[in-house]
Amino acid sequence: MKTLIFGYGITGKAVENFLKNKSIEYLIYDDNETVLLDIEKELLFDESQINIIDEIVISPGINPGHKQIKNFGTKKKIITDIDLFSREFQGKFIGVTGTNGKTTFVNLLTDFLISKGFNAVACGNVGISPLSINFENKDFAVVELSSFQLHYASSLKIDFGIFLNFHSDHLDWHKDEKEYRKSKLKLLTFLNSNENLVTGFNTFSKKHLEDILNVSIDKDKDELLMNNYDFDDTNFPVDTCLSFIKIIEKLDINPDEGFEYLKKEVQSEHRFEFVDSINGTNFINDSKSTNFHSMSVATSRVRNALLIMHGITKNVPEDEINVSDEIKKILIPKNMNIDIDVLNCEIVKLDSILSLETYLAEEYQNFETVLFSCGGSSFSDFKDYKDRGLFFKKIVNNLKEYRR
Repeated sequence: MKTLIFGYGITGKAVENFLKNKSIEYLIYDDNETVLLDIEKELLFDESQINIIDEIVISPGINPGHKQIKNFGTKKKIITDIDLFSREFQGKFIGVTGTNGKTTFVNLLTDFLISKGFNAVACGNVGISPLSINFENKDFAVVELSSFQLHYASSLKIDFGIFLNFHSDHLDWHKDEKEYRKSKLKLLTFLNSNENLVTGFNTFSKKHLEDILNVSIDKDKDELLMNNYDFDDTNFPVDTCLSFIKIIEKLDINPDEGFEYLKKEVQSEHRFEFVDSINGTNFINDSKSTNFHSMSVATSRVRNALLIMHGITKNVPEDEINVSDEIKKILIPKNMNIDIDVLNCEIVKLDSILSLETYLAEEYQNFETVLFSCGGSSFSDFKDYKDRGLFFKKIVNNLKEYRR
């Protein structure tokens, strides 16, 4: 019997190397025939070989409605690279999920653990398959788990689970919010005990995470921690800070040390990143904001601001937008499929995001903050959120040159 590598991108290639090292026979399938040109023909899968396939290791971006997955039906076990990793890893597995802030949290916690002398590594949806790292002798693996990965995951063994927040997202991939929630909730099924679950805080939500996760959460302790530590002194949102302090406690580390670490750390590039100040106006690059909740949280952190939105909204309902009163004007490119009305806020439609620099040159000085927090994915006009963020930062640099 053989293993089928379904999808031959970054994840698929990491799986291939892992299987080679384990002397496990495999076949490869990918929709893009171009990426398969350099692969030996005997390794390419066709449908006549389905009976010799034992299990399928699927790349997380592949939609569940894919015709080949339907052909497999329920007869073949579908797993992920995270499952393969979990079978082998001997250290502590910390799984991190939530709608927003996962990558920031994973990197923040990993760096903190390393600073305390632990051998820790960040992997998963941060862009590095855990199969690509040398995970022998690691004390901790801090693994970012997207809803796509959790949807396909089969048998993870997670020592500590972190659920940062929950809001609608990826409704262009999941058929509805119920399915999206179901994927996220699989995190709980992989924990040894709910005692090892750490939760954040749902900003702007009418529901506490307790209601979404259907587990008991010590809300009084959450309030106590938020009273004891002034998270406004950090560069991170409250759900990140709260989850960070709580996991530090569970790992028997003094939470005061964790809070001091939070205060000195800065946000990563494209995540509420201070770019520059020009004539008293601060420019914030939050291009990583790809849904309405993360955008709404960002607006709560600025004063007298111009908000710039952009991108594909992934079928998320517009009633999830909760813009701060400090937003005085919103710029929206005409190709962004959105129609909103915000009280006491002017809405301006741009012909194209490419005309942003011309508009800002005339308007930015009317605001204390220009916030580039997009609320949608970048792919309508850019390669990815990093490309979009660099576009904004170049505009800011050009505006600074204008004023010299």
